[in-house]
Amino acid sequence: MTSLEKEMSYEDTISVTSHGKEVFAILRWETYESIAETLEILSDPEGYGDLKTGILQARQGKLIDFEEFKKGFDV
Repeated sequence: MTSLEKEMSYEDTISVTSHGKEVFAILRWETYESIAETLEILSDPEGYGDLKTGILQARQGKLIDFEEFKKGFDV
């Protein structure tokens, strides 16, 4: 493990510049994966709709136990 890896947190980003302009960003791999997954969901209309529905249901307290959820599938 490098010292940079030990020192950077999930939220940290290091900017790499060329002639004063930011051209690259260095961030933890977990942060990159999280951003990529978020962009994938937001770029898919069906996935985005499902996310919005889930958030609304959670806010309304319409949650079900995971074991109950699994009963609806042939697993």
